[in-house]
Amino acid sequence: MGRTWSLVPLLGMAALCACSPYVYNQEITGFGTGVDAVVASYQTGRQAVDTIVAAQRQADYAGGRKRLLLLPGCDQTDPDGTPPRLADCDVVAFSAPSAPPPAPVQQNLVDAASAFNALKAYAAALTAVTDAADETALNLATQSLTTAASGMAGAVAKRRPDAAKASARVAPASGLLGLGVTLWLDQRRLAALRDTVPMVDPSVQMVGQTVQAALAAIRAQQLLQLGSEVRRDAEPFEVSAVGRLGLGDYQSRLAVLWDRIAAFNQARAADPAAVVTGMMNAHHQLALALQGNAGPATTVQTGVQAFVAAAEKLTAAMPAPTAAAATASKVARRK
Repeated sequence: MGRTWSLVPLLGMAALCACSPYVYNQEITGFGTGVDAVVASYQTGRQAVDTIVAAQRQADYAGGRKRLLLLPGCDQTDPDGTPPRLADCDVVAFSAPSAPPPAPVQQNLVDAASAFNALKAYAAALTAVTDAADETALNLATQSLTTAASGMAGAVAKRRPDAAKASARVAPASGLLGLGVTLWLDQRRLAALRDTVPMVDPSVQMVGQTVQAALAAIRAQQLLQLGSEVRRDAEPFEVSAVGRLGLGDYQSRLAVLWDRIAAFNQARAADPAAVVTGMMNAHHQLALALQGNAGPATTVQTGVQAFVAAAEKLTAAMPAPTAAAATASKVARRK
């Protein structure tokens, strides 16, 4: 009997170890990697859209040879007012009283920023919980996770006022103090994930709608710009006079066209809807696995891998702002 009694704690600890959140460490790390790629795509794409809109303004000014004016803010070097701010410094049409408002696509991307910020903070907090190496780090990580979960609910409420707000509830798991330190930390990590991930899942699904709309708007602007450049650079090759080009000029123009077509095809192949669907599916599968205490479900691993692959493909298709700026400048000069 004594021998059987001595095995009880060991069996209990083994059962609890089977539920260790380290079962999901790779999946959560992968989810965070995918979210980082999505946020990077948004940030790069938003800068590219700003550059495209600026190029369109330049082309409009140049095409009409419009009389222009520097705004008074260009004479101001220090902020003033409450809160302090710098007045706009911009070049505008002579009769314009101020800088033009953001284009609708720019304003939509600005409004979507809170959703991307909340998603990034949440993914980082999940990773921090699984990486916490001691009690102090875990306490800080669980606090961050609570805050991040509330941030996700706030992002949903901002875009969907009718949506009910969720509040994170991370259990301290104080009843596990009799266990070994490592196992106790494992169980606290698991408790935090189990209490939070399923609860936040509806918010991830709703935030995903905002994320997808923003990424789709960026892609549409990108394809419009790239498609215009492809057609423009193809024009010299579509006329009979192409035979009068020198060999060097022909080769350099063809190289530019070739690169432009490659960029256009890469942008076309990136699918924001697939990326966001992959993100939502991966998170939902993780939530189900945590609720069911299912262990390292293959579906979770596969879902996260598909999400990361799609997110990295989208990131690769986003133009660097410097390259976009150079292209925009050329377009403005040619019109």
